Amino acid sequence: MKTTAYLAAMLTLSLSGCASFDAAQSIAADRTARAADEARQTAEWTLCNAISVGAWRRAYAADPARADGWRRLCAQPSEVPQ
Repeated sequence: MKTTAYLAAMLTLSLSGCASFDAAQSIAADRTARAADEARQTAEWTLCNAISVGAWRRAYAADPARADGWRRLCAQPSEVPQ
């Protein structure tokens, strides 16, 4: 289905000119940004919530700066954001 939609979009672009290309480029940039944001959110959730104690020790325990970075990234706020 994605291939069909892609081909339809390419055909539309080739028939309708630059204005449609700019619109399609804007849509692609927006979808790419959303996908990157979702990937980052998933990675942060995994790093902060799904990491095992052993994995944490191997990755962060020997390096205080990295451990502090993990704590800063994964710490829950002490109060509700305004």
